[in-house]
Amino acid sequence: MKIERKKLSHPLIFIFSLLLLLTTLFSIACNIELPTDKSTKDKPTKDKTTKDKNKDDDSPKNLGSKQLQIHMLDIGQGDSLLIITPEKKSILIDAGLVKAAPKVIEALEENNIENIDLVVASHPHADHIGGIPKVLDAVPAKKFLDSGQEHPTATYEKMLTKVKEKIGKLTIARAGQKFELDSGVKLEVLGPSEPLLERVSGSIENANSVILMLTYGDFRMIFTGDSEDETEARLLEKGFNLKAQVLKVAHHGSQYATSDEFLKKVNPEAAIISCGEDNNYGHPAPPTLEKLKNDKVKVYRTDLQGQITVVSDGKNYQIKTEHKATGNIWEGRTSSKSKKGDS
Repeated sequence: MKIERKKLSHPLIFIFSLLLLLTTLFSIACNIELPTDKSTKDKPTKDKTTKDKNKDDDSPKNLGSKQLQIHMLDIGQGDSLLIITPEKKSILIDAGLVKAAPKVIEALEENNIENIDLVVASHPHADHIGGIPKVLDAVPAKKFLDSGQEHPTATYEKMLTKVKEKIGKLTIARAGQKFELDSGVKLEVLGPSEPLLERVSGSIENANSVILMLTYGDFRMIFTGDSEDETEARLLEKGFNLKAQVLKVAHHGSQYATSDEFLKKVNPEAAIISCGEDNNYGHPAPPTLEKLKNDKVKVYRTDLQGQITVVSDGKNYQIKTEHKATGNIWEGRTSSKSKKGDS
């Protein structure tokens, strides 16, 4: 049987071709990526490991899991340092003025510290011990270490009364004492030594501050309280091993400490300074900053960078700040005091 093939009429061919073309164009359009605003597409997503550029972070090293932490709290003009060991034992060195107590208590709570293993009063001046009574009311403490200097002020008497009430007794700090903490963390008292310094150019209480060396593996940090030139001279005379990667600069960066000889023995890589941005004591002093700069020591300041945190795994260490510096690290302050103050 013969099959007759009919040709499609020209209008039908045109319609069929048009439909085919439209279908093809539609398929292509569905696979085209719409233009994206590069200001959002090309911007990398910040995750938890991205370095916060609003902080000064001198920490290129990856640290191990067992970490020692030292927090220099930003409490204005004064001192307060919180040490936390890898096994969460805690040491509080000073607590600033009375008005600083809430900030110290907040730091303890943020770090889940329910009991302080050791409280240290570096010396009996108000900008170091004023906040201690309120701290002891808020958080129990097991031991208390004091410089042992009699100081007839209401602030010091209030502290002693609170220590007796909350802890029962205090230990007088003297060179040679050692405290074994955990994970190999050690705290050694380097000063004061007997007899206490008496003939000093400034404050006797400052000169007889509690001096501590913190050791964790290869890491060492020295805490100097408000020590002065005479304090440093005695430490050098005693022949202590003063070598440390991190120096807590004495007396808020005062010009009456941090001598060239002392710096040479400590040979620090970094130095941390606690001082208030509104202080009129000339802290930190330009000559002190100049010495540190000449020795190529990396300097951190609470008045410009907020809280300073040092972390070490016993081999390496890193230092972080609460925020980037708000001014020139190397620019010191001038004093409006006519003589040495006790702050």
